[in-house]
Amino acid sequence: MTMDTALRHLLPLIAAALATVVQPAAAQEVYFKDKQIRLIVGSAPGGGYDTYGRLLAAHMRRNIPGNPTIVVQNMPGAGSLVLANYLANVAPKDGTAFGAVNALIATDPLMYPERVKFDPRQFRWLGSALKENHVGLAWHTSPVRSFDDLFRQELIVAGTGGATNLYPVLTNAILGTRIKMIPGYQGTKQGMLAMERGEVAGNVGITWASLKATNGAWLREGKIRVVIQYGLAKHPELPGVSWVYDYARTDEDRAAMDLSFGNQEFGRPFVAPPGVPGPVVGILRTAFDNTMADPEFRADAEKRQIDLDFTSGAEIETLIGKFYQTPPAVVERIKTILEHTAQ
Repeated sequence: MTMDTALRHLLPLIAAALATVVQPAAAQEVYFKDKQIRLIVGSAPGGGYDTYGRLLAAHMRRNIPGNPTIVVQNMPGAGSLVLANYLANVAPKDGTAFGAVNALIATDPLMYPERVKFDPRQFRWLGSALKENHVGLAWHTSPVRSFDDLFRQELIVAGTGGATNLYPVLTNAILGTRIKMIPGYQGTKQGMLAMERGEVAGNVGITWASLKATNGAWLREGKIRVVIQYGLAKHPELPGVSWVYDYARTDEDRAAMDLSFGNQEFGRPFVAPPGVPGPVVGILRTAFDNTMADPEFRADAEKRQIDLDFTSGAEIETLIGKFYQTPPAVVERIKTILEHTAQ
């Protein structure tokens, strides 16, 4: 084969290789240009997930090539299960719909396989705007002054759904504390008012970010004391507050805590349906990452007093993979605890 012939054979290959380098930006802009993206929130308007969803929607379009319109819709129900089932089975798989969901959907199939119609490992996780640390607190008149007191002294707390119902029960079952949860309060605000009225003496399972935003004055005035924090790592703003992992007695306790509390690492996650093509997921993930670092976005969050602590989509997928490697005996232990809670 002559040199000229070899070059004629190589030129198309070189051109194709160059096209894969040069074309993506233009192709990305064409893909989303003039399109509308629905950002669907799996809870009612006005709550924390809705707040983060609307903040993201206001800024993310600037970071998506083609600047598509982003509209926010709400699809509340069963702690985001309604939305998760919709995303997995009904939503378009072309990048024009993604959701703001409760992080608990990552482990719901392990705990409640009968009510889910999705596999969290198949979702296309875009990222999370906040690593959450939940806390337990006691009213200032309560004799409970530290977490150690809860092994001897009962603390009556308000159950307002979600973590405020689950964390007291899980903490008791895993560690042997004496937290008595009274369910039925309609929302965190009502639970906190119940504490102020003296109906209950504390709250276990509220997020630190939410506590600061809604009851910061109580913290400053010493009306509430934070006695425990939950999360895979201690919060830098709570160096002197007990950490639940310090009380784990065995490896099984730690595995149970990972499964019960580990999803706080992605407390405000955004997820696209399974089956969205990889290049489209790449566009959305890059846009999400860039938005989290966007000075205008961060200034807006600070103005609205919204905390940010980013977790990437790839990191979320790794964490979820670890959840599904939990020993079956530990999964059954947590399922049994939750089944007794529901009775």
